[in-house]
Amino acid sequence: MSYPISEDAQDQLDQWPPTARVLFNELLEDAGSDLQRELILRAVASAHTPGEVHAFADQLRAMSDEEAYEACTLHDTAPEDYTVSQLLRAEADPLFAFELKGGTIEPNEVTPAFTPPPRQAVKVRHLNDEPMIDPLVAVLSRKRSSESFEAESPGVRPKSLDWNELQPNRPPPPKKDDSLGSSQGTRFLEGILGEATRSLQISWKEHDVDLPGGLSMQEAVSSAAGALARGIPVPCAVGARAGDHRLFVVMLQLSTSGKNRAIQLYNPFSTEVLWVNEGDLLASYELPFANKMNRRITRIVLPQSLRAAF
Repeated sequence: MSYPISEDAQDQLDQWPPTARVLFNELLEDAGSDLQRELILRAVASAHTPGEVHAFADQLRAMSDEEAYEACTLHDTAPEDYTVSQLLRAEADPLFAFELKGGTIEPNEVTPAFTPPPRQAVKVRHLNDEPMIDPLVAVLSRKRSSESFEAESPGVRPKSLDWNELQPNRPPPPKKDDSLGSSQGTRFLEGILGEATRSLQISWKEHDVDLPGGLSMQEAVSSAAGALARGIPVPCAVGARAGDHRLFVVMLQLSTSGKNRAIQLYNPFSTEVLWVNEGDLLASYELPFANKMNRRITRIVLPQSLRAAF
């Protein structure tokens, strides 16, 4: 595999013996990360001998990216006894910075006598030059960003579920079911809930409300009340009219007072919680949500088997 090599590093490699160049390619392949390869290439561009470069690479191989960056970088807190020349050279030469910070290498020459070319003067950037992004910092930043997640980062936020936008699936023909009328169309939650409650042997079935093949409002509310009395929440959809599955909500609790019953509805997207009398649900006229278009229950997901749960 070939790796991008800067012009300065390539000029130095062209002066290395053939054996040293072959070993250098193997050295790049053995490097643990892009950061280590960048440090090695900078050391080559700074006119170090093959033996020094190999010894430097051996030291880097034992470090993590963070440790290698710290060992080869002089920060603003560097001792004041460093000369300007040392600071400038350390900025361009990670091997020199490594030794300046106390690191030691033991060159093991991989070739016979080799005379390194004369070192070139370090290029000093003008005070008014545009800011320059250090490639080492860029490599390390990419690594950190790939390992982290910002919960408050800008991006697409989840929106309320609209069943009208879901594409209908085409399941295999269902087996004959003697239970209440089965709903037609998309069964968005039936499979998800069945998977989540498989260990309890609870199966689920979606039903349209007040549509052909579905349940009447009376049947839907009565069945939901039975499940709530056993402590099982009941997902449902609400909308302006039958077949308009505008908003997903959950029936959480059942409250009984004499002959009156009330059901608690919860909107997980707006965290809206409200109580609705059974009579208001059956009237299909208006529910006390902030959005007045959510007038009635249009679809409901009911549990089918409760043997293992209770």
